[in-house]
Order: sequence, then structure tokens, then C-alpha cells
Amino acid sequence: MDEGLVSPDMPGERPMARTAAEWIARLNADERTVDDEQAFRAWIAADPAHAADFERATDIWALVPGTDAAVRPAPASARPLSRRRMMAACAGTLVVGGGGMAIMQTAMAGTRYRTGIGEQRRLTLPEGSALFLDADTDVRVLASASRRRLWLERGRVALTVKPSAVPFAIDAGRGRFVAGSGRFDVRRDSDDRLAMTALAGQADVAVAGGQRSLSAGQRIRTDAANVVQLDRPDVETTQAWLSGRAAFHDDRLDAVAAEANRYSLTRLVIADPVTAALRVSGMYRMGDNVALGQALSQLLSVPVRQVDDRVLLGR
Repeated sequence: MDEGLVSPDMPGERPMARTAAEWIARLNADERTVDDEQAFRAWIAADPAHAADFERATDIWALVPGTDAAVRPAPASARPLSRRRMMAACAGTLVVGGGGMAIMQTAMAGTRYRTGIGEQRRLTLPEGSALFLDADTDVRVLASASRRRLWLERGRVALTVKPSAVPFAIDAGRGRFVAGSGRFDVRRDSDDRLAMTALAGQADVAVAGGQRSLSAGQRIRTDAANVVQLDRPDVETTQAWLSGRAAFHDDRLDAVAAEANRYSLTRLVIADPVTAALRVSGMYRMGDNVALGQALSQLLSVPVRQVDDRVLLGR
């Protein structure tokens, strides 16, 4: 393991305790992998003493300044968070209780929810927050009275965060958002472009190497090159997907097709580069690519034809 991740040896420190501390650092590192999770589980299972050492290491780690830097402080009216609870919220960690074996849930764990092409799904989390998953979305969630965290692997989610002293952390690739309460719209595309809109409430955002606060009505976006933009989008446009629509503003036709294909198994295919570069604006109903293809054909004056399960636009 990377020796730079751990603090210097303490007098009388046992090797096993040092290993437990290294696991804390490794599981909280940005470069954590599935292999790390599997190796950790194997280490816990190898010796009952490992679980106790891991708990003690968690207590010590929680006292280190800066471990809660990514967590937004609780409102003044809320019960203050201890450093240990803050770390647990950020790390997604369940520590061993006094009676026996514990489960450590890393960012690669949690309950997984997926939607398929054209499928949307509503969820209420155990601690009371609500999710609405868009089509072709993949998330992992840890949510309880003491831990609230969501990992957006791909797709889009509308999140209503129930007020709590425990912050709700949202990890979406290269971006992290932390909120105490409010309504948020978060999207992560396959090329790692991100967008988060605060519809109500505010969030602390860490993205592209910087940190900032996002207030109600604001949206922060990054492109594929991780360049950050901050704006105030139209609320109706932002929430159009909740009712099965998509809004476009001077978007390339190939981007419109990619969005439409999240909602229909009949693929919208752009036949040539010239057609792909045409621009589209407007609000369109998603889910019927045959009808959409015909509408776009009329709008852009390009031919359309259907071949099996594909709708081809262009020459």
C-alpha cells in the first residue's frame, strides 16, 4: 500500500493496527477500486481481531484534522456532527459494533438501483429522502439515520434530500456534491460530463480541483475536458425529463439522437456527418423514435427511413 497515505508510526503501534489504518486511507482514496473492496473483505475475514483493529483505527482517523473537509457542516439548528459521524457519512462506512462482526460498506458497495432503456423509477430511501431515476441510470446508495451517500455511475437522478444533521453526499465521477436538504437534479454522461442543478436548497461542490457553493436556481456543469460552467437554467427545461420530455437548445442532431436513444429500443441513427452537425432546438416527447424521426425530418428537411429497429436520418 502507499506509505504516503498513513501517518507516522506511533510508539508501541502494532503492525496489525498500522494495517487497519492503511485500510482506512485506502478505502477513502479517490483511486479506490473493486479489487480494493475485495481485498478488504478478505482481510476482515482472515482474523476476528482485524475487525476490532479496524474500529480502533476508525476512531483515531476521525480525530485527524481535515477528514471532514468535504462535508458541509450541519445547520445551526441541527445537532452537531461528531468527526466520526462525518467521516462515516463521507466514507460510507459501517463500523463493528461491540457484539461481533461488522460490515464495511465502501463506495463500491451499497444498494444498487438501475433503470433500463425507456424505464423511469421512483424510490424512497430508508432515511426519508426520495429519488427519481431517469432512463438508463445506474446508482448505488447508502442511506440510513447515520449515513447518506449516493454514487451516480451514469444517467440522471432527481433527488429530494430530507433535512438531517447527517449530510447527503453525491459522488458523480469527477464531481462531489454535499447537501443537508433540498431538491437537486444530477446528471452524469458516458464521457463523464456532469451537471448538477440546485432546484431548492444549496450544496457544497467539489469539482475540477475547486470547491464552491451552489445555491437555489444555480447549475454547475463540466464538459468532457472538465471545464466548469456555472449558470441559471430555466426550471421547466431542467425538469422536462420528469414528464418524459427533453429540451434542446441549439444542440447537434447526433447529440439529440443519443438522448432520444436512452428512451427507446428503436434506435435513432444519423446517416452522415453533415446531417449529424445540424442544430436542433425545442421540446420533444421522448420514447417514440419513429415519431421523433419524422418530426426532425420535417424540421431539418432531411430524409428519414426505417430499417428494422432503426430510424435513419440523413442521406
